Amino acid sequence: MRYLSIRRQIEGALPTVVELLRAKGENDALRVITQAEIDLQQTGMDNWNGGTELWTIYIRLPVSVFVSVDALRQEIADVINANIQLVFRKDEGFWVHAEIALLRTAQNGSKVADGKIGPRTRAALLDEMRARGTIWYGALDEIAFLSRIYDLSSMSSSDSRYGTAEGDIWQHCINNDDWPLDWVYSDPRFRLYATDQETLLKFICEVVHPIVRTDADEQATLVQAFNGHLAADGWELVEDTVLAGRPVFEAQRKVHALGMPLQRIKAVAATLNSETLYEDLRRLERIGDSEPGEAIALAKEIVESCCKLILDDRKVEYSSKAEIPDLLKLLRKELKIMPEGIEDTTKGASEIRDILTSLGRIAHSLAPLRNAYGKGHGRGRGFRGLQPRHARLAIGAASTFVDFVLDRHSSQ
Repeated sequence: MRYLSIRRQIEGALPTVVELLRAKGENDALRVITQAEIDLQQTGMDNWNGGTELWTIYIRLPVSVFVSVDALRQEIADVINANIQLVFRKDEGFWVHAEIALLRTAQNGSKVADGKIGPRTRAALLDEMRARGTIWYGALDEIAFLSRIYDLSSMSSSDSRYGTAEGDIWQHCINNDDWPLDWVYSDPRFRLYATDQETLLKFICEVVHPIVRTDADEQATLVQAFNGHLAADGWELVEDTVLAGRPVFEAQRKVHALGMPLQRIKAVAATLNSETLYEDLRRLERIGDSEPGEAIALAKEIVESCCKLILDDRKVEYSSKAEIPDLLKLLRKELKIMPEGIEDTTKGASEIRDILTSLGRIAHSLAPLRNAYGKGHGRGRGFRGLQPRHARLAIGAASTFVDFVLDRHSSQ
């Protein structure tokens, strides 16, 4: 769980680093970090202060951006790292630094482009467990584990004394225990090195399921190792739900188009300590901009949840049927637009009010936009649905809104 906790802390603090760069006028560094794909990895451990985890933020840039800053790359990285150190201290038990790297573009026909996990990654996932001596069935027995994925009663037996796979597995793993730990990897009935992708991903997700993997540290270590291999083909294991305080993981393709807005919303969720917002974010990460209607619906839910959480914190009552416009009226009354000491009649006050109103209109527009073009309606032959760019617009607007209102909430 420590691995996941630290990862959340770093993800949640990245928007603060961005704001520092913006406030200091570090435009080159700001352009780099806002146009990058952020790849966060634990990369080592040293013995300082009883043990300090080393984390690296890989700032992966598209070729065009990378080439334009190549001559200043180290200088920009130093600027980013200096601001990272303002946010994180080594006595927190972990140390973070950033590296600027090239985002490799998938070649035509490569496995990355179509979302397929290649044979090299498949082998790496399975060999990882074999090399570690991982007890793949964990706290269960072999039959209980495999039954979560396969119908063993319909599979053939490799022992003539038994009619099904369930029978011979019981005989050789439970009754006699004369099969080696790694028998499952080479068993032709399961074909783990060549099985369909869905089954392979299901297998590794079950390996780290909290019912199977009862040790939280071992679960986190395996998730980290699996993600290190899956990243090569654009996949990762992400938290889906929580079971008895432990994360349940599912495999998803990595989503980068919404990277920075999602980081900003994660920071808000972390500050408000809201599992509801985290759940919406997990759903949004799974679909990305590939399902614009659903992404827009989630954007609306995120805005609404943020409003209610802030009003709850301020003990402001609202109707259970309150919609975003109603919540905005309460928020605008509760949150002072102008900083303390500046009169409402001061030059710029009306402009700031206009901006807040515009943010409110953006939030309010998300629901009808989704209703007009989302999934919940019949479609004629001439139907043209929302595009990924509309999802990015909605999530970007939602992230700007929640970032603004949280800042006003926190500063009072």
